[in-house]
Amino acid sequence: VAGHLRYGLPEEVGGAGASNLDIAVIREHLAGKGLGLHNDLQDESSVVGNFPLVYVINRFGSAEQKAAFVEGIIGGHNHVAFALSEPDHGSDATWIETSAVRDGSDWIINGMKRWNSQIHRATTDLVFARTSGKSGDHKGITAFFVPVDSPGFTIVENTWTFNMPSDHATVGLENVRVPASAVLGAEGEGLIMAQSFIQQNRIRQAAASVG
Repeated sequence: VAGHLRYGLPEEVGGAGASNLDIAVIREHLAGKGLGLHNDLQDESSVVGNFPLVYVINRFGSAEQKAAFVEGIIGGHNHVAFALSEPDHGSDATWIETSAVRDGSDWIINGMKRWNSQIHRATTDLVFARTSGKSGDHKGITAFFVPVDSPGFTIVENTWTFNMPSDHATVGLENVRVPASAVLGAEGEGLIMAQSFIQQNRIRQAAASVG
């Protein structure tokens, strides 16, 4: 696609470093042309890629995590879903109830996530869980890479939306064990990563909707 796919990505991962404004203008224009290989509104895909997790992993991830996921997400063969929202909470992510506690060098995660989009084609879910502090605290939320085939990880249901068939799943995590290497970035600083994802993604979704 003549370099368009990575246009909005940082230069260190082969992108052009285009701004959110650049991408918003292009995606609005393409969406206005209707469905086609250039643009698919239901899947949020476009010849100009929308890869907010690549941006986040490149910024916060370890060398091993970058090697595992950056090209996998771009190429579609190692996709990572994004698990922030929960059934009993609104847009304030500081009140999430999903928790993770230490067990030796591992972490044990329990909770539920909603609107866990694209989980059916993902190998891994980026799950945000509280690891310290209290509800409402900005600190104390940690991001974990959780393989979707982990024992205790289940897809509970697909939520009905206007664009059925939907891939917006509710996911349950019951005593899901992950190693310390599953933590993305610094422990307790996951909210910054979640907001970084949303800053990239939501304005691009809105632009496509306007188009």
